Amino acid sequence: MKAGIVSRVDIPNALSLTRRIIDYLGERGVDVSVETDTALALELEDNNTNLSDLGGDFMVTVGGDGTILRAAMEMKVSETPILGVNMGRRGFLSEVTVPEAEWALDKVLEGDYFLEESMKVSSRCLQLEGSFPDALNEVLIASPLPSKMVLLGLRVDGEHIIDVQADGILVSTPAGSTAYNMSAGGAVLAPGIDGFSITAICPYSYFRSIVVPHDSIITLELLKPRAEAVAIIDGRSLHPLKPFNTIECYASEHMTSFIRFRSFYSRIQKRILTIQSK
Repeated sequence: MKAGIVSRVDIPNALSLTRRIIDYLGERGVDVSVETDTALALELEDNNTNLSDLGGDFMVTVGGDGTILRAAMEMKVSETPILGVNMGRRGFLSEVTVPEAEWALDKVLEGDYFLEESMKVSSRCLQLEGSFPDALNEVLIASPLPSKMVLLGLRVDGEHIIDVQADGILVSTPAGSTAYNMSAGGAVLAPGIDGFSITAICPYSYFRSIVVPHDSIITLELLKPRAEAVAIIDGRSLHPLKPFNTIECYASEHMTSFIRFRSFYSRIQKRILTIQSK
């Protein structure tokens, strides 16, 4: 069996846990490949692989949701199952905490888990060549300037819905519906619901959120003649947009798979309780 390892490198405890996981898997005969930045931070120069080349039967991420989003965006085979060990603040996409790491690894090696498949969203600007990277969580169209609003024409499958003036608009997957989308007041989609949540952030016009089927083509057009914008993919990949640019969002042909031991509803309950306690 082969496993890939990706860790946050700016938290000493994350690196300590990552080394522990590498040793634990090695003792059980698992062939472990370590992502380059992680390997260099651990002084494992002879065992490092670029994330874009990193593969295996499963992937272990040590960090928070940002580490998972990075792996999902860049790893060699996007469908490789991910086991997330949470070292971050929220860690909703993660499955286990630090004390559960060895227990979870044993479960994986025994095959005692289930896979949760999460759809991804592809997007592109019609006036630019190529597509943006696939997003596991969301595509955000917003102003590049703080406190500035954008005016966007929203169409679904070619049919005009509304012109929305807001801080931005999110097109979220079910996985992403529990992240920024949830904070912005959008609907949470449980796994198994194939759809997108389209949510306006602090809208001035009367529109909050709508859920559309997974096979919809969502079109967002910048309507202000002198207002630029930016497309932000999973909070990581930024792409400048010009006035009157048109962005299309649609279901990706790729999926992300998560290794799970617990139900979605237990995770969403924990997420809500965490928010309420703040």
